Amino acid sequence: MQAFTPAKESPARLADVSAEAKPGVVMTQLDFDRIAQRVKAEVAAKTVAAPEGANATDGSRLVKLRLVFTNYDEGNRFARFMLVGLGQIHIDADVVLVDATSGATLGQYRVSKQFAFGGLYGGATSIEDVEKGFAKSVAEIFTQKT
Repeated sequence: MQAFTPAKESPARLADVSAEAKPGVVMTQLDFDRIAQRVKAEVAAKTVAAPEGANATDGSRLVKLRLVFTNYDEGNRFARFMLVGLGQIHIDADVVLVDATSGATLGQYRVSKQFAFGGLYGGATSIEDVEKGFAKSVAEIFTQKT
C-alpha cells in the first residue's frame, strides 16, 4: 500500500467518508452509510477537529476517506455457535486518503477484521459488532497518518 506523508505545518481534517464495494462484494447502501457514519464518529472521537469541515479556514488540509470493500461476509451465526472457526465474519477494505481539494491520492492502506469465536459469544455476535472494530481501525489510520 502507499503511505501518506502529511505536511507538518498543515494538519488534516476529515471532509467526508465514502464507501463502495468491488465487483462481487454484496453490500447494501444501508451497509455503506452505517459504516461511513461509524468511521466519522470514531474520527470525531479521536480528534479535536469536527469530522465535517467542507470549508476549513484554519489552514488545515481537508482529506476524504474512501473505503473500497474487497470482502464483506457476515458468516453464519449457527456455525459460529456450534464450533470455533466456522461461520467466520470477514470485513476487508482498502482505505484511500484523498486530498479533498485536488483529488490526489495521499495514501492507501488495507484494513481487515475477522471474527471466529464460537459458542454463545460467537452466535450472538453480528457483522455490525465487527464493523465497530473496523471503524476504530480506520480512524486510527486517519489520526496517526494525517
